[in-house]
Amino acid sequence: MSFIQPGAFDRAQPEAAPPRSLEAALAQGMSDTHGFVARLADRVAPARPVDLADAAHFLCLLHGRYPGLIDYAATRSADPQVGKWLARSCEAFVGERALLTKLTVAAGPITSTPGQDKCTPAIISLRGALNALSQSDRQGCALGAAFALVLDWYMIREVLDVIGQRTGLEPRPTTLPSRDETLEMAAMLGSNRSIGRAMGFGASQMLVQHRNFWDMLAERAQARRAQDGL
Repeated sequence: MSFIQPGAFDRAQPEAAPPRSLEAALAQGMSDTHGFVARLADRVAPARPVDLADAAHFLCLLHGRYPGLIDYAATRSADPQVGKWLARSCEAFVGERALLTKLTVAAGPITSTPGQDKCTPAIISLRGALNALSQSDRQGCALGAAFALVLDWYMIREVLDVIGQRTGLEPRPTTLPSRDETLEMAAMLGSNRSIGRAMGFGASQMLVQHRNFWDMLAERAQARRAQDGL
C-alpha cells in the first residue's frame, strides 16, 4: 500500500485527473464497496472476533483522537450554513469517538500479526495525512473531506454496531447529519465550479485513505488466517 503523505493535497496527482464534484468522488468507491468491510458488517456470517477487535483498535487509532478531520475542517469555513453543518458534525463525532474507545476496550487486545511493527506507524502516518488534508488552504478541499467522512461513516457505523452487538454493548444511533442533508449542502456549494472541484478532490483523497486503511486490515486478517492454518 502507498499512503499519501501530508502536504500532498493542494495539487492534483499527475497520474489521474481529480473528480470534478463530491458525487464523482463518491462514485469512485466508498467503504460500502470494500469486500473486507462487507465481511466485518455481515450479521449472518459473523467475522472472526480477532478481525473485529483489529477493526475497533485501528479505527480508534485513526479517528478516535481530538481534534480530528472534521474539527480541523470547521476552522476553514466562514459560511454560516456550512458552519451549522460542521458544528453538528463536530458535536456528533464526540459521541463517535467515545464509542470507539468503549468498543476498543470491549473487543479486547489485538492479536499479534506478521508485520505488526509496521501497522501502528502506518496508521499514524495515515492519520497525519488526513489531518493535513483537513487543513488545506484550498477553498472547499477540507470541506469535501469532511463531507466524505460523514457519508462514509454510515457504513463504518455498521461495522461498529456489529462489534457492539458481539461485545454486549448497544451503541446509540449516530447523530451525524443525514446523507440527504450532507449531499444537499454539498450540491449547494458545488454550484461554484472551483469549490465543487476542490470538494471533489478533498473527498476523493479522504476516501483513498479509507480504502488503504481497509486494505491493510484485510491483509492483516489474511496473514492471521494463514498463521492459524485456515
